[in-house]
Amino acid sequence: MRNSTALAAGRERPAPALDRGDGESLLTTCRHALDRARRTRRPVLMSWAKRLTLADPVVVWSRARRSTSRSFLWQSAWDQGSIVAIGTARDLRGRGEQRIARVREDWAALTRDLVSGGAADPALPAGRGPLAIGGFAFSPDQATQARQLPDALLWVPALQLRSRVPDGGAADRSGPAELRLNATLLHDSDPEQVAEALAQLAERCLRGGAGAERPPAPSPAARYTRVERPGADDWKGLVRRATYDIRDGRFEKVVLARELRVIASAPFDIPAAVHRLRAANPGTTVFAVDHEEYTFLGATPEYLVRVEDRAVHALGLAGTAPRGATPEEDEALERELAASPKLRHEHDIVVQMLRDAFHRSCTEVAVEDRPSVVKLANVQHLSTKVRGRLDAGAAVGVLDFVDRLHPTPALGGHPRAESLSWLSDHEGFDRNWYAGVVGWADPAGQGQFSVTIRSALLDGSSASLYAGCGLVADSDPEAEYAETCAKLRPMMSALGIE
Repeated sequence: MRNSTALAAGRERPAPALDRGDGESLLTTCRHALDRARRTRRPVLMSWAKRLTLADPVVVWSRARRSTSRSFLWQSAWDQGSIVAIGTARDLRGRGEQRIARVREDWAALTRDLVSGGAADPALPAGRGPLAIGGFAFSPDQATQARQLPDALLWVPALQLRSRVPDGGAADRSGPAELRLNATLLHDSDPEQVAEALAQLAERCLRGGAGAERPPAPSPAARYTRVERPGADDWKGLVRRATYDIRDGRFEKVVLARELRVIASAPFDIPAAVHRLRAANPGTTVFAVDHEEYTFLGATPEYLVRVEDRAVHALGLAGTAPRGATPEEDEALERELAASPKLRHEHDIVVQMLRDAFHRSCTEVAVEDRPSVVKLANVQHLSTKVRGRLDAGAAVGVLDFVDRLHPTPALGGHPRAESLSWLSDHEGFDRNWYAGVVGWADPAGQGQFSVTIRSALLDGSSASLYAGCGLVADSDPEAEYAETCAKLRPMMSALGIE
């Protein structure tokens, strides 16, 4: 029999998320925000920070998301940073053609009176203070019935955890992190109630501390019903129609997508899908957005733009080939990809658009001399990095570039207006946030936004998976259809659809 000391140790609860000093500091910060709200007669954003050690972010997110209808997970391929965000302190929404600009303006106004407290982590990757997180749809909603996800939604989370992978570490290991608790106070807010609610949220989300937790066990076998939208033959007919219109001079390139709708006999296990995405797709950015009853998740190899200090980065990713069954076949396919005039043309359209957009606000714009090849589990892409440094007087940030760049020719086509008009007339379904962007921005204009390819929208036991490909004058319908099938496989595998 164990002695009483051992028994007591076995029953010992984890240390609280906030100690007494933390609670007092949080309350003081809330009171300062209330004072500012009363003076300015405007809503005031309060953000309080604490350094801590965080377990695997996916495990923390999997546990914390159970208590809220709004959550966000982000694991970046570019700087190995992670974000777990729970709940909402403030919504930033937009609709229509000016949706991104509206969100950008509201974020700037909200952070103008920011009140900060606690102890921030100075060693985090780029980005300081509270974040605006979320995403933007591929295009404004033209339907009379509201889509599942808004045209534009960034929000400030009530609880924000940012962590970085220790040198030589793995994404699923414990590491240093920063906890932020955020709230918007009005002139009649009760700071004691606000502070207490945030402390309770931190306790619920962080209970369990930095200890490891096993990934979810495999789900029982489910049965699936699949529907392609549009059907395979109809989609191939659209490819032929697009190539005819390109040869006729209506536009130079269009990116045609299709949807695979899957109904399962049981709800999808979302945390298990995220674990599989991360394990099977190294080098991608893994994301998951919970909004009400919907979850949008994926593992994307492509970022739209990131801004760190005054440096701006974008990635041209266009031109696709399959992977080979053997190393020799894979190398042969890579050589064909790099040498293909059709695929190089498709790729160069994207890179030229990025270069032109950078020159409007940047000096020292640099473009890689030739594309490299990015190899993923099922496909390989031509990839070109574009870099710039913001002009000294340029008052622009990451959301300005999102507004300027989205959608790139890799997502919609070129010229933009003509190709998007063609898609609106012919594609036949709402892309929602597929081929949109997801990411984050800080109050100083830094941030990261990825292109939401290799993604799916889930609602209980139903899922919409998406894939598309760039079409130019000599695109072949059978080859393009096969390419979309290859691009669907990572999400099918993650969701257990075989």
